[in-house]
Amino acid sequence: MKHEKIALVLQGGALRTVFTAGVLDAFVSQNFYPFSHYIGVSGGAMCLSYYLGNQYRVTLEIIKSLSEDKEFINVLNAFKEEGVVNLKHLKHFTTTEYPIDYSQAIEKTKNAIVEFVATDIDSGKPEYLRPNMNSWNDCLIASSTLPLFSKGIHELGGKKLMDGGWSDPIPVQRAIELGATKIIVIRTSPKEKKDKLSYINYLGSFWNKEKEAWKKCIQEEHLYYNSAIDFMNQQHEGVEIIQIAPPKKLKTSSHTSSRKKAEYDYRLGLDLGLQFILKNRIHNF
Repeated sequence: MKHEKIALVLQGGALRTVFTAGVLDAFVSQNFYPFSHYIGVSGGAMCLSYYLGNQYRVTLEIIKSLSEDKEFINVLNAFKEEGVVNLKHLKHFTTTEYPIDYSQAIEKTKNAIVEFVATDIDSGKPEYLRPNMNSWNDCLIASSTLPLFSKGIHELGGKKLMDGGWSDPIPVQRAIELGATKIIVIRTSPKEKKDKLSYINYLGSFWNKEKEAWKKCIQEEHLYYNSAIDFMNQQHEGVEIIQIAPPKKLKTSSHTSSRKKAEYDYRLGLDLGLQFILKNRIHNF
């Protein structure tokens, strides 16, 4: 293997990260951990945690269970304290049924950098959190908190944080800043798909019009995302960017799925992950 700094970047996508789980389980099955940098956003950070814990199929089982769990996702809770997406329930479910092997994750990354992306509500800027044994779970929650869907914000280190997808949805440029020369990006949407300002974000920016930085994040989320896609599709001297992405829209959406759909998208990711390893081992990855 060449001596180069290789980063693994994981896009978020809530339940759509079942595809990511498939790719990463392909990596686990082949003991494929060549990375010097790991950067996860929101649901991608959760997938990353179980991958580093060497926990095969665990993320799939979590997503299959949660996809039909009315305590986790329920639109009737939109105006209640827990929100549409109940992160408190997610934390309880995962810690009791499928705890992350933090010791294994720390051991696997002792010579690497791990970051979870969150957004500082007051500045609107990305915060790159570096989890340790004591802060890992808090960093995960901060990276996944959706003010328009889940319980408000998460405070960590004196800052009010929310989902990293609002400020740096696909942190490839961050990987380059950290010195990576080869970047593997696992996507949860087709490579060329771009976003538009959603109706929910439009309403959200109106509701939060007194909070300028937060409002800007909500209004421009799609622009950050589209800019990241444009960046990845350009050539950058001394840097190689490889995307593993579904060829078409996944059957699972961000907040709706079924066991059958989740299994289908997972197997697609698993297949593409194994293809990636086979191709790149042949070419001395």
